[in-house]
Amino acid sequence: MALSDTPPDRSPGLSRPYAARDGGLVRLRIPGGRITSQVLRQLADISAEHADGLLQLTIRGNIQLRSMRLDSAGAVSTAASNALVATGIVPYSHERVRTIMCSPVPSSRRPDLHPMVEDLDDAILAEPDLADLPGSFVWALDDGGGDIAAERWDLCYQAVTSSAGIVATSTGETWEVLARQAVPTLVRLAGEFATLRRQQDPPALHPYQLGFRQQSRFGARLSIELGAAGSRTLHRGSRLRVGPVGDDLVAGVPLGLLTPEMIDLLPRGPVTLTPWRQVLVPGGAYDTAAYRAAGYAIDPAEPWARVTACTGAMGCVRTEVDTIATAERLVDAVTNGEVVLSEDVHISGCENRCGAPRGEYVDVVNPRHVVVAIDAIEERRYGMQSDEKSPGVGR
Repeated sequence: MALSDTPPDRSPGLSRPYAARDGGLVRLRIPGGRITSQVLRQLADISAEHADGLLQLTIRGNIQLRSMRLDSAGAVSTAASNALVATGIVPYSHERVRTIMCSPVPSSRRPDLHPMVEDLDDAILAEPDLADLPGSFVWALDDGGGDIAAERWDLCYQAVTSSAGIVATSTGETWEVLARQAVPTLVRLAGEFATLRRQQDPPALHPYQLGFRQQSRFGARLSIELGAAGSRTLHRGSRLRVGPVGDDLVAGVPLGLLTPEMIDLLPRGPVTLTPWRQVLVPGGAYDTAAYRAAGYAIDPAEPWARVTACTGAMGCVRTEVDTIATAERLVDAVTNGEVVLSEDVHISGCENRCGAPRGEYVDVVNPRHVVVAIDAIEERRYGMQSDEKSPGVGR
């Protein structure tokens, strides 16, 4: 096997938690972000007993539990594991093959792809060869609005009409397919990638990391059935902003940290977690004051709708920067009128920029003090130029 510079797959799951600075980290798969408030309540109870009492939303619409207690072998306790399995969201296999993102907001002008999420997940779970795909592998289902297509993904289906669309790979191939062909096409492509990645040491995490000869084979069999791959450009839109959407409410979760009090306010039944650390609440537009009081961000102009951060020194060994405290102090400064936010801001403890949003944002890396973040915002706001960047500020 050819040697590769690809890093090993360290994506954490229940079967293989990650030992972070603050304890065990377990990520749970939530296909398409669809989950019930009852299950969220169950997860919050499990977190209260076995972790830090919070649920953390990821930028791919999944959930992770932090500060879990691990045994001497680095495994989650049997009690915690059994409790998580009992919620019904942990599959028997493919537990770390987790990420299916889907356009979250229904539209009368575009097809609802959430039924396709269920079909795709069932098809993935039915393929044993896909069980060892990396946890960072992403399927994306975009209803044509471009919100999901603008995110990072490995395989994507974008609807063009209610009955047809485009399947695309991160290596640039596209095929025009009927909607009913989308799921089998995506699964066959994933299977081809699963085969090719095993020929590398270590295996590639994403199709674009395959060697040139392997990339040329990726999708080749599919081209025999569907015709030569093209290079159609997908429509890429912008991410969803917080606030009312018809009768529903897109409620932002500051720093992605969902508290029991925030969960208790949700109506019984299904809600949708978005890849932008939000909860789409059915009927929530009629009670925005209550959601604001519970800690949600519901106005796109408020600071917690614009400020995000990685975990920082609280849980990551790569940095000594308390990014969470810096974000909180920045939000206080905005609230007190000391600084004006006209763009999103992401605070990172290192160059990895974990959790950073897509699109334009003020990029603050390794800030030792909130003043660094404010300086970066002011520099961007007024278009100031300098020969040297402020210490700790990235672009």
